[in-house]
Amino acid sequence: MGTRRALLGAIGLGILVTGFDPVRRSWATEGGNVEPLPPLDGEVLLDAASREGVSQDAGRYVQKVPQAVLVPGSVRDIQAMVKYCVQHRVRVAPRGLANTTDGQGLVGGLLVDMRALRKIHRIDADRAVVDAGADWLALTNAAHARGLTPPALTGFLGLTFGGTLSLGGIPPAIQSGGQIDSVLELEVVTGTGELKRCSKTAERELFEAVLGGLGQFAIITKATVRLGPAPEKVRGHELAYTSSKDFFKDFKTLIKRAEISEIYGDWWRPGEHGETSHLNAFTFHPTAKPPLDAHLLRGLTRPPSDAVVSTNDFLPHVTRIDDAVEQLREALDWDNLGKPWMTLWLPERSVEQYVTEVVGNLTPKDVGAGGFVLLYAHRRSKLTRPSLRLPVADRSDWVYLFTLMTAGAKGAGPEFAAEMLKRNQRLFERARALGGTRYPIESTPFTKADWQQHYGDRWPHLRTLKRKHDPATILTPGPGIF
Repeated sequence: MGTRRALLGAIGLGILVTGFDPVRRSWATEGGNVEPLPPLDGEVLLDAASREGVSQDAGRYVQKVPQAVLVPGSVRDIQAMVKYCVQHRVRVAPRGLANTTDGQGLVGGLLVDMRALRKIHRIDADRAVVDAGADWLALTNAAHARGLTPPALTGFLGLTFGGTLSLGGIPPAIQSGGQIDSVLELEVVTGTGELKRCSKTAERELFEAVLGGLGQFAIITKATVRLGPAPEKVRGHELAYTSSKDFFKDFKTLIKRAEISEIYGDWWRPGEHGETSHLNAFTFHPTAKPPLDAHLLRGLTRPPSDAVVSTNDFLPHVTRIDDAVEQLREALDWDNLGKPWMTLWLPERSVEQYVTEVVGNLTPKDVGAGGFVLLYAHRRSKLTRPSLRLPVADRSDWVYLFTLMTAGAKGAGPEFAAEMLKRNQRLFERARALGGTRYPIESTPFTKADWQQHYGDRWPHLRTLKRKHDPATILTPGPGIF
C-alpha cells in the first residue's frame, strides 16, 4: 500500500484518525493511540482517488466520500472489519454497482467494495450459487450456455446480486415475481460481524428482512438463486396509442390472459412529448412452436395488423438493454448525468388515473435526453417477500411499477436536482393518496415518519430485528430509516 497516507477528517462518530501506518497496519488517532487493523486477505484503500471514486451513485447529485474503502479478499475480511467498525463506531456500507440514485449506499465511514467478490461458485440444473459482487449479466450468460436462466431478469442486467437482492429486482416478466423471490438461501454478515446462512427454513426472520431490506440488517455476501430452462425464442409485439384509455384497456387485457411473458408501457421516445403510449409485449416460445400473432392480440382496441412484430433469440432479448446502456454511455456520457429518478408501486384501482395525470403533465425537462418513463405489471401473489412494500391489497392481484427515469442535461447543477426532488415529493404524495407506495431505489425525500408509514404494521418487527442484528446501527445509513 506504499508509504504512510493521511486520512482526512473523522471516521465514524468519535475517533479522529490522523494517519495510516501500512507497516503496522493501524490507524492512528488524534490522541496518539494506535488502532490496529485486523489481519486481512484484501486491503484497505485510503488514497483520495480510491475514496472519491466510490463517493457517488447513479444519481450523481449526492456525494459522500468514505474515509476508507475495503477491497475484501474474502468474506472473513468483511466480518473482521465490521467487528472493527462496531468497536470504533464507524458506519459501514456495501457497494456493488451503486445503481440507486439518492445516496442510499453512500457512507462517510467504511465502504466495502463488493465487486471484489464476484465468483460464480456453482451452476446446477435448478440453482446457482454466486457471490454478492457478481452481476446478473455474468450469471445469465453462464447459465444460458447450459440451457438455463434465472426466472426473474431485470431489464438491465449489469447489476450485482447484493444490490438487487437488497432492493427487490423487479423484471418486466409478469409471472416471475422479483429477483428476491427467486432466492433459496443467503450468506450474510450481520452488523455484529457474525456470518449467518439463512433461508425459509433457517433464520427465516433474518432471511425475509434482508431480502428487499435496503442493507439494514446484514451485508449479503453470497446467494443461492433458482434457475430454470431457458426459452429459445421471443416473439415481440409493439402497439402505439394516442388514447390513454385504449392503452390501459389493452395492457390489462394482455396481462390478465397470462399468455404473454413480459409486458411494459413506455412514453417519451425521442421526438415525442408524452402524447404516445407504447405497449410492448413479448412471448417466450420454443423454436418449433411460434405463437400466432392474431391469437395473442385478439380482442384489443387495435387490430393485430397495427402491431410491429419482432422475433429474437432469448439471450439477445434479455441482454438488449445492457447493449442500449452502452450506447447511451457513448452518446450522452450517461453515467455522469444527474438522475433524480422516481419509482412507485400503484394499485389496480388508481394506476390508470395516476399515470395518465402524470404523463400528461411532464415537460421535456422532467424526462431529459436519454430519460425514460416506464410501467410494469406484476402479480401481487408472486411478490412474496415482506420487506418489499406494496400497495394495500384490493380486489385485484395486480400491482404496477411506474418509473420516471429523469436524466438531467450534462453539467446540470444542484438546483436541477433540488427542483426534481420537490417534483418527486409532490408526485409521491399524490400516489400515496391514491394507495401507492415507494420502491426505494430512487430519489424521493423520506423522513423517519415516512419510513414508519412505509413499513406499516411490519415496522415494530423490523425495529426489533435491527436491534438484534445491527445493535450499533452501523449498517447502510444512507436511507435514514432507523
